[in-house]
Amino acid sequence: MALLLQLMIAGVWATTLVMQTRRLLRLACVAQLRQWEEVRLRSGLNRIWWWLGQDAYWRGVHPDCVKAIELSLMIFLIGWGLAF
Repeated sequence: MALLLQLMIAGVWATTLVMQTRRLLRLACVAQLRQWEEVRLRSGLNRIWWWLGQDAYWRGVHPDCVKAIELSLMIFLIGWGLAF
């Protein structure tokens, strides 16, 4: 039972990480880089790095992290309730 709860919590955080990574790559327009030449790769990495410093990106990350914390606490409390 404990392993299942741990997997659920890990799944919640993995989903959050995947969603935010996809959002970051979409904002940085990395999908438009068709050829992985050194110059294009460097410009794509620079755009990703630039978006990591922008408040517009982090304003979207905060609510998702709060939701992941909320789900983690709910799973923990359900597991705690089942243990007693």
